[in-house]
Amino acid sequence: MAVKRFYEIFHPEHYDLRINVNRKNKEINGTSTITGDVIENPVFINQKFMTIDSVKVDGKDVDFEVVEKDEAIKIETGVTGRAVIEIAYSAPLTDTMMGIYPSYYELEGKKKQIIGTQFETTFARQAFPCVDEPEAKATFTLALKWDEEDGEVALANMPEVEVDQDGYHHFEETVRMSSYLVAFAFGDLQSKTTHTKDGVLIGVYATKATSLRN
Repeated sequence: MAVKRFYEIFHPEHYDLRINVNRKNKEINGTSTITGDVIENPVFINQKFMTIDSVKVDGKDVDFEVVEKDEAIKIETGVTGRAVIEIAYSAPLTDTMMGIYPSYYELEGKKKQIIGTQFETTFARQAFPCVDEPEAKATFTLALKWDEEDGEVALANMPEVEVDQDGYHHFEETVRMSSYLVAFAFGDLQSKTTHTKDGVLIGVYATKATSLRN
């Protein structure tokens, strides 16, 4: 299938990401809601190793096809101009150190893990459906949930603003940036913080363990 660069067909402006990571079941479930400008149809959105459960455009179910060899979802939006594309999906949580992945360590003889991300250069498409091209800059808001244990924390590009009643940690909207710059991590992380001379809060987060392995 010969296609243009995906950004030539659809210009994303903003992503609302809702991501649920289950470490025990090694599974990711989520929704990527993309507001943007449809230039022409069909639209192509990047995905890799995902199961696409549904696609809606402006709240209505639409036809779609997963094109594995192009790491894409082909979507017949039925519209041009501004649109909201909502994609519900699931994906495996793997040990490949690409997309969303666990790192393992031992603490007091017990095996533990923290979850982190590696989206550069084109691994964001393994975490959430997106136009995974550097030119396709947009803003992002993240709601993150996991099989959370006492004392665990989450970090992302922006500060956390709230935890809702369903257990999702919500983070402030990012600046306009490429998909590979989205980042987050969570687990039993300890912090050390201080302020610069200008009053800016800075900090370092790490596990309690002295060794970490992937």
